[in-house]
Amino acid sequence: MADDLYTGTVTATEGSARSDDGALSLDVHEPTALKGSGEGTNPEQLMAAALGSCLLESLRIAATSAGGSTDGASVESRVTLAAGDGAGYTARYDLSVTLPDAGGDADAVLQQALAICPFTKTIDADALQVQLA
Repeated sequence: MADDLYTGTVTATEGSARSDDGALSLDVHEPTALKGSGEGTNPEQLMAAALGSCLLESLRIAATSAGGSTDGASVESRVTLAAGDGAGYTARYDLSVTLPDAGGDADAVLQQALAICPFTKTIDADALQVQLA
């Protein structure tokens, strides 16, 4: 069994999300496109931020091991909510990665980062599209 390294704890209540350490405190509402108030952020933006940030950190690890860096690197994340076949929704995740100083084969660094990133590993492969810009 793997040793736990860190647990982030956030409590979501009607209209907000707050971390137990106080570092995160956000108003959260559905976007106007979904008939919400559009005030604050929304779950799709939060997921996009978490996914992009996690992959960027994994890119740093992979690029460093290849002799490169993440200087100038970025991950643009898009989370698209769609109607499901039955009840509920599905989501698509589109990531566009810029990695100018990968230290060699940028695609190999990206593939290693995708294998490291715990968030990308948990997303169904059919729902995840990643491109190197």
